[in-house]
Amino acid sequence: MAVSDSDLAEALKGLSQERRDIVLLSYFIGMTGREIAERMDIIRRTVSNRRTSSLRELKKIMEENGYERD
Repeated sequence: MAVSDSDLAEALKGLSQERRDIVLLSYFIGMTGREIAERMDIIRRTVSNRRTSSLRELKKIMEENGYERD
């Protein structure tokens, strides 16, 4: 089953605003952890931890909605 942009957008809504911002800034804007940390006024390690846990959470949300990796 393919994942559409709207499927991903819906899954992203399941994240907190801060976690969603980290994912979007990282993967869609291409900012580094350091750049995100400076922009959000948090430490770089926090960005890294939250990005990793957010991706796990997105995976869980997508799996619960019936989307699996091909």
